[in-house]
Amino acid sequence: MNFKISIIIPIYNMEKHLNQTLDSLLNQTIGHENLEIIMIDDCSDDGSVEIIKNYTKEYENFFAIHLPKNNGLPGKPRNIGIERASSEYLMFMDHDDYYSDDACEVLYNKITEENVDIVFSRYNYVYENGRIQHSPNHFGEVDEIKINTIDEDKRLLTISPSIWTKIFKKSVIRENKIMFLEDVLAEDLFFVLQYLLKANGIIYLNNYFSYNYRIRDSDGDKSTIRIKNKKYLLAMINGYVDIYNMLKDLNKEKYFSIIFKEHSQYWMNCFILSNTNISEKKELLNKISFLFEKEKEQDLDLSISYRHLFDDIVNKNFDQAILYSDIMADFKLRENKLWDKYQKLHNDFMKNNQMIKKLQKQLDSQEKQLNNRKKQVAELQTVSGWLNYKFKNIFNRLKQKI
Repeated sequence: MNFKISIIIPIYNMEKHLNQTLDSLLNQTIGHENLEIIMIDDCSDDGSVEIIKNYTKEYENFFAIHLPKNNGLPGKPRNIGIERASSEYLMFMDHDDYYSDDACEVLYNKITEENVDIVFSRYNYVYENGRIQHSPNHFGEVDEIKINTIDEDKRLLTISPSIWTKIFKKSVIRENKIMFLEDVLAEDLFFVLQYLLKANGIIYLNNYFSYNYRIRDSDGDKSTIRIKNKKYLLAMINGYVDIYNMLKDLNKEKYFSIIFKEHSQYWMNCFILSNTNISEKKELLNKISFLFEKEKEQDLDLSISYRHLFDDIVNKNFDQAILYSDIMADFKLRENKLWDKYQKLHNDFMKNNQMIKKLQKQLDSQEKQLNNRKKQVAELQTVSGWLNYKFKNIFNRLKQKI
């Protein structure tokens, strides 16, 4: 069967959200029968396996690959999915998110009609309380950016890699041997950068939102990227080092500061909030200081959050950096507690507001009934009304006797 798009989804223990993810593919306006859905199960041990099984049984375009051992990160499952894909165009999903209904149609029509190598868009953040927020707008009122190569508009390198908002040509991936990094984080950034550096024809849809990215940060439902320990901070560093080396090999090292600026700030934020001890903190800072040095070399006028922390890491003042990060962690903890209190007050207000609306509706209904009774009483007080009322009673009694 010829499919228009192959969609690759790594899955691990996501029974809570997986049905919504897969149903968003069934609802696609392009027609779900035009999509090859490749689900790579990374050794799930919850209800995800049964959900995968149900979809493969019911729909002939849903395919399952069950890996023999858990990889822990999505790089390898995605690479396996690329090898399995039969369509000329590829898209990716995470197992806890969902597409906008017309996502596949909009991206597919754009890439085929414009004959470019990649099309991508913005996305929505979906919070646990139901709040939806747009991803950052880097380009103002501009509706669309179309360029031949990434050198024509390097601002696109500053956008989040968001692997799931993009449609790729499989031929570009295979001809250039583009793959996801395995066993490290920032694997999506590595993949997207390789692709953008090789792409001929790039379109960015600045006012279209193709994807809904779920923010999971509660104790019982936490995304992998929300886990802030030594293992994951180190996996991020290793990914960034691989990206730096890749850029250096392609003689594109000059782009490193542009790309890494947002990621260095993100890493520092994760470091501040991490549950690492002093020894682990020093090990992590020593490992990442090389990358911060390279960033500063390329951008002497660097404007960055946590500037004091950044400078201490570059200058290898690790004790000072740890002290500063501890102060910031305490501040953020207080800030988060205040935010939690605000959220609770807001939720209580909304609940009370809904209760007030419900009571008001009941009062309105009772008032309406009371007004109707008043009208009936007023009518009975007139001669014609009283005669009409008596006539109806007599008529009903005769009707019952007959």
